[in-house]
Amino acid sequence: MDILRQDVRYALRTLRRDRGFAAVVVLTLAVGIGLNTAVFSVVRAVLLEPLPYKDPDRLVMLWSGLPERGVQDATSAYANVLDLKAQTRAFESLATFDPISLTLTDGEWPEKTSAVKASAHLFSVLGVAPALGRVFSLQEERQRAAVVVVGQGLWRRRFGGSPDIVGRTLEIGGAPFQVIGVMPEGFAFPDEQSQLWLPQTLFTDWEATLAERGTGPWRVVGRLKPGVTLPAAREELSVLAGRLEQMHGTANAGLRFDAVTLHDQVTGTAFQMALWTLFGAVGLVLLIACANGAHMILTRGLNRAHEVALRVALGASTSRLIRQALTESLLLSLAAGVAGVLLAWAGLRLLVALAPGNLPRLAEIHVDSAVLLYATAVSVAVGIAFGVAPTLGLSRSPLFDALREGRNPSQRTRGHSVRNLLIVFQFALAIILVFGASLLVQSLIRARGVDPGFQVENVLMANLSVESSAQRIPFYEQVVRDVRTIPGVGAVGLVEDLFISGAPSRPVTIEGRGAGEPAVTPLRIDAIAGDLFHTLGVPLREGRGFSPADGPDAPPVAIVNETMARRFWPGESPLGKRFRTGGPQSEAPWTEVVGVMADMYRQGPERAPIPQAFRPYVQEPSRNMVLLIRTAQPAPGLAAAVRARLAAIDRTVPLYSVTTVAEASARYLLQRRFQTVLLGLFSAIALLLAALGIYGLIQYSVAQRTREIGVRIALGGSSGRVVAMVLRQGLAVAVPGLAMGMTGALLL
Repeated sequence: MDILRQDVRYALRTLRRDRGFAAVVVLTLAVGIGLNTAVFSVVRAVLLEPLPYKDPDRLVMLWSGLPERGVQDATSAYANVLDLKAQTRAFESLATFDPISLTLTDGEWPEKTSAVKASAHLFSVLGVAPALGRVFSLQEERQRAAVVVVGQGLWRRRFGGSPDIVGRTLEIGGAPFQVIGVMPEGFAFPDEQSQLWLPQTLFTDWEATLAERGTGPWRVVGRLKPGVTLPAAREELSVLAGRLEQMHGTANAGLRFDAVTLHDQVTGTAFQMALWTLFGAVGLVLLIACANGAHMILTRGLNRAHEVALRVALGASTSRLIRQALTESLLLSLAAGVAGVLLAWAGLRLLVALAPGNLPRLAEIHVDSAVLLYATAVSVAVGIAFGVAPTLGLSRSPLFDALREGRNPSQRTRGHSVRNLLIVFQFALAIILVFGASLLVQSLIRARGVDPGFQVENVLMANLSVESSAQRIPFYEQVVRDVRTIPGVGAVGLVEDLFISGAPSRPVTIEGRGAGEPAVTPLRIDAIAGDLFHTLGVPLREGRGFSPADGPDAPPVAIVNETMARRFWPGESPLGKRFRTGGPQSEAPWTEVVGVMADMYRQGPERAPIPQAFRPYVQEPSRNMVLLIRTAQPAPGLAAAVRARLAAIDRTVPLYSVTTVAEASARYLLQRRFQTVLLGLFSAIALLLAALGIYGLIQYSVAQRTREIGVRIALGGSSGRVVAMVLRQGLAVAVPGLAMGMTGALLL
């Protein structure tokens, strides 16, 4: 301890004499440590931290599939889930749930809220108890009791966090529900927007789901028994799927089950890939910072070679020299660690601000004791990495060379070689990062340049939800008629959903194609109203639009997109042709194609359009619709005017998720933009650090060769030739670094 105290005091005195050197090293390392700490805090919160449930590693999500029909990772039929519950030996219990949206109607304005209809087992499967009151029981589920459990956010916003909320009434869709419990802070299942949990039996379509086979509307979460692994559970699910296929061959033909951990389901492979990529990028930045620190230590060590030689001559051992160097480097790295944590705290706020809103577990990202421990460990590792190796090399140099102030050419050559390798290494890493960032920027530019096939500027969009099926047709008709009269409105249209995440693969039978197997394809069918295509500026390629003659009692008609026309009627006009969903024996009515419209990129600019069909809403009105309003120029007060018109028609119908088509379209690129901006920032920092390394190398070389340069000039050498000589030395490390970096980038 006495020797350690001496080493610390000596290191502090040495660094105090060379404040500039210490400041540059600390700042360089702080950038690498800070970036690593910030990204690690995100990786830890999103990918490494267990979910806030009891024994979360035993929680899995179950998905159904009908591969022979092209259906993968689909939700499950309730009757199949009941059979799984009765026959499984791998799971303690299974619970069904279905995320929906409901309308709170007891306030001044109706409010759309994310809700979950679920089985009573859901909370026990997750192992979560309410903070207040209780959850609904299996008996209440069977009795279809009008009870509801609310989330913390809704409790605080709607009820002011009142502790006497249990037993109070909440009006949902015009019907009273008794609040029986409040979930704890941080509970968000299946996503952070969920604020209501109700018995699944309450809804009018409940009876219809009891006998369903194949696939259905239900998501399934299960808890594995202790000691049961996920592969073992998958094996059992495969056996049970085969058994259910034999028992119910027609509906369950080709039935398969799959299971994934709930953690992987929540985080998603896309976010996992993006975060691990960023973590690798900041790891490269840290390596470059360490290389810079090692180079500066080595340069400073060569300048102190005479001092090192004298200490050896006075009896200092190699281990003592290394311990002293380690003390200095650890002091520098720990100081850099403190600065890096402050930088990470500030950078983390920027990181969260830049992150896409759908980043899972975003609210859990923060700097805590685990992150501080990581920063400390990185700081110590960095101190060892960049401090010991240069001093070890110096301690092994010949003593007489050091006593002669390092003027031996072989020693200079040896020192230059090590420093050159460090610069080449960090320059190559910087080129790899810049190369990767440039590719991401190029991809982002190309994605943003894709024509979505519809107008995005000056189009307002908002969601509507009409609970009563009898009111839907007259309500939507009046909405289109009244909103069109608002000053500045050019066109109004309604569609079930403008932006889509995909569509289930389904069999489609084309009239006149014989009795063979039906085509199986992803097919999206949406109800529309008003002047939808005119509102979005989508041209009609052939045929006609819908007319009043296409009423509720008229034969079903549809307008298809170009992709669907090419898929089912290649080389011929689809007008007048008929199709229906299902196989040849399907009882679905035939639908006649009356028009073909241009393709729209409704899944974002990076995914090709899928077959799509649009039908008149009057033939099958939907509860949820998206209202689209086009104006000649931006209209700031348009949303308020639309809300007032809707309130005059029916105050119980909520207008929610009000935004513009341009903003909604841009959300598809939020994750790519997030990753591109961060990797671009990291690569710029890495390139700057590499440039500083080259500058330090040349600056030291010029200082060492001052006498030589003076002699050259005295003998008639021009300043231009001297500058060229120095630049050649810089290129001698830049060009190999560039070559190595490009090779690594091409492999990457």
